[in-house]
Amino acid sequence: QTHRAVDGAYEVITATEVTPGDVNEAQKMLWLIDTHKLNTETSVETVVADSKYGTISNYLSCYDRGIRAHIPDLKEAQSNSGSRAGIFSDDVFIYDKQTDTYTCPVGKKLKPKSLHMSRQSMDYAASSSDCWVCDLRPQCTQNKAGRTIKRHLRQEELDYMRALAGTAVSKNDIKTRQRGLG
Repeated sequence: QTHRAVDGAYEVITATEVTPGDVNEAQKMLWLIDTHKLNTETSVETVVADSKYGTISNYLSCYDRGIRAHIPDLKEAQSNSGSRAGIFSDDVFIYDKQTDTYTCPVGKKLKPKSLHMSRQSMDYAASSSDCWVCDLRPQCTQNKAGRTIKRHLRQEELDYMRALAGTAVSKNDIKTRQRGLG
């Protein structure tokens, strides 16, 4: 695979790296940003990339560096595929910061269940007894234990970056980039 950064204003390749095909290209984004900065002696204000780069790690790294990430969300691109097809997205569950709970579409609470420091997230779970009798179960979960939601420990920053990626300006930048690759 060839990974490259291009200066959008001048249409000049500013960083490039060739890797084996099994390298996850999302992991190359920060290296490309750093190499672009080193080679051009300029800062990076906006990154435009395809959804393969739209990972939690890349969104939060851009947030920490003050970089606008005009990148489609990888999670959203994968949400209606495989076993997730026809299942409610996490977005239909409402988070309450005061009680640290989620509320499902029928009003039941999902409470903190387990903290995963390695992936920086908390699992929230519904009561299995609530899920078993729910009319919306087929659209909500296939899990015998009931519905769970994963919430990143930096979810507010992540939501901000995902919202930024969904703006008209971001979508226009992504279309412009795709036309340039044609």
